[in-house]
Formats: sequence, C-alpha cells, structure tokens
Amino acid sequence: MQRAFLAIAFVGAVPLLGAEGLIQLIDPLDEPEFYCVDVPGFRNRVRLDAPLMAHTCKPGAPDELFTPGRPEAGQLFMKAYDRCVEASSAQAGASVSLATCGASKLQRFSLQQDGRITLADSELCLAVADGKGAPTGGPSHLRRDLTLESCSAVPPALSRWKAPATD
Repeated sequence: MQRAFLAIAFVGAVPLLGAEGLIQLIDPLDEPEFYCVDVPGFRNRVRLDAPLMAHTCKPGAPDELFTPGRPEAGQLFMKAYDRCVEASSAQAGASVSLATCGASKLQRFSLQQDGRITLADSELCLAVADGKGAPTGGPSHLRRDLTLESCSAVPPALSRWKAPATD
C-alpha cells in the first residue's frame, strides 16, 4: 500500500509526526527512483550499528520504513528494529544511526517549512553527500552518505525531504 507524504505547508518548525513510511529526498538528483533514508545491509545482513545512508528508495522494505513522532514527538522510529534515529553529535558532519529510543536531544528532529529535517535546537539539516551516488548490490541501486550539515551551507537539493503523512 502506497502512503501519502506530508505536505510541506507549515509555519516554522513542527515536530515530525506521521504514519510509517519512507523519508524520501524531494530532488531525485542522479537517481530517478529517488533516495530514501536507509539502514545499510540487506535482510539477515542488515547493519543496525552502522550509520544510516541515503539509498535508492525501495517502497515497503522494512529497512526504509520510519514512523515519525514515535515513541515520542520528534523521534524517528523504525518499528522493524525497535530503534530510533540518533545523531552522533550536534556538530556539522555528524552521522545518524539507529539507537535504543530514549530521552536524548540527539534523537529529536523537526520538519522545517522548506522540507528540511533539522536536529532539535540546532541549525543542522539531514543531508545527502554531494556528487554522484555509488552503485550498490541492486541492478540499478545507488547510495550516498547521510550526515547532518549546516542548513545555511548545504544546497536545498541535498537536504529537502518528504516524510510520511500524519494519521
């Protein structure tokens, strides 16, 4: 079943809250199937402790399905692994990975009016690496690194996202 995406029509920042679905980059860049936030690895070789990446979207794949706003407002929850997205630090260049859900501010994100996902209380945006995507295991799959970068320094094409629709 295809999920609708959250419309970007907010004033200021709002905590992410939605149904399970993909977090997809708005600009396709060099990937006509778009990039989505993804856990590295596949099936029994998924690498839960590795930094998350941007990968060719695979609708319905459990390693790309997030539930924004669960278990608490601002968190990005992965039901398949019972973990939340967490930044390695509140510094530009920080990676994001999965961790046990908790009270850390490094697990709180907001959706900005322009589609950027920011780390709470910061000017850091979730962004894909510049350049061309690197080929991966699938026949046409590409990947890019995913980090937090200064919102004023990263181009919008690398840092604007569609999040799952609200219930």
